[in-house]
Amino acid sequence: MARVMYKFVLITSILLIVAGLLLTAFSLFSPVWEIVDFPRNHLSHHHGLWWDCIVHHDTLIPLYELQAEQRGDRCDSKLDTAVQANLRIALEKGDDDARELLLHRFLPHHKGVIFFAVFTFVFGSISIAIGACSPCFPPNSLLYVVGVFMTGACSILADVIFLYAFSQKPNQLLKEITRETVIMSRSERSSALMSYVKRLGSACYIHMFGSFLLVIGFIFSIFCAYFLITSKHAHDVCCASKKEYREQTRWRNSGLILKTGHGRQVSRPFVVIDDDSSI
Repeated sequence: MARVMYKFVLITSILLIVAGLLLTAFSLFSPVWEIVDFPRNHLSHHHGLWWDCIVHHDTLIPLYELQAEQRGDRCDSKLDTAVQANLRIALEKGDDDARELLLHRFLPHHKGVIFFAVFTFVFGSISIAIGACSPCFPPNSLLYVVGVFMTGACSILADVIFLYAFSQKPNQLLKEITRETVIMSRSERSSALMSYVKRLGSACYIHMFGSFLLVIGFIFSIFCAYFLITSKHAHDVCCASKKEYREQTRWRNSGLILKTGHGRQVSRPFVVIDDDSSI
């Protein structure tokens, strides 16, 4: 029973790790980590880790229609030098939307998410390899637990960094507006504050769900190590060659017992064992 439970828990934990890594990879290349809505202009800015998109309402991206191109729906890379130059010019002019343009840069929390995502994939790949080899060497199950823990920890740290930066931006924005709009009237200040609304995008939630799957996989890895260490027959799940299997089961077989036919206890039976090497 412990052997069956060990197989089930090991396969489930590996599948959870693979699913978490796939969701993490999908979220990294999505531009919908943070959404900034402009109600007055009927458009939204989608901010990702690598690129940003400007999307008018009731439109989808990527956009290939001529009408969409005329309306200005597009996606730009954060690493594009031309885009960075345009951002610097807009910030120097002090446009009304210059504060929102700060989100189009490659910010430190974007780098932090990518940094920990790389280690998430590294530890996740190592964990899968160790987990697959743990039946042949039971102490590997403890390394498997450590590897899955590091995988989930890196993914959770990436979520914490992004959520912390997202929650701090409104306060920083309020300080900038307070410094730069001291001569504005009260109505002008309120209109500047309400010019756009920020919210988390679907990519952030997908990444957090991937972290949740990795945490569940870590819990399963603990049970996997427990069943492997406590089971006496857990090593039997390891793949062995045909020759090794014959050597292990050679003396377990009862064979064919022949007796002399006498009922006395002194008669000694002999055992005939089928062995290919004797042929």
